Amino acid sequence: MDVEFQGRDILLQQLSKAKIIYKREYAFISIKFKVEGEIEPYPYHVRVPVEMRAFQQSSAPILFLLHIVDGMIDELEILTADSTQIDTDHIGLERVEYEINQEVNIKK
Repeated sequence: MDVEFQGRDILLQQLSKAKIIYKREYAFISIKFKVEGEIEPYPYHVRVPVEMRAFQQSSAPILFLLHIVDGMIDELEILTADSTQIDTDHIGLERVEYEINQEVNIKK
């Protein structure tokens, strides 16, 4: 959530009121969010407002996709770009780039 995009503060508020369910498989990690209580919904009809790619030194990039469903933060999906086994202890975040959905990009 380091990058600016429209409605980011709403999603941060939702995150602050969410319970987390963590699931790890061979090539991906799923962090599901269950938002509790009354909270402002995300007003944009975008499934993935932001994607982050973390370039690794000795393997394919790791992709981070933030999913929004029905106005609520739903999941942070983390996966390897080439479907190889994900090494959760060695994900480098030194070199990252973001792709912001054009509907919510502040720099249109």
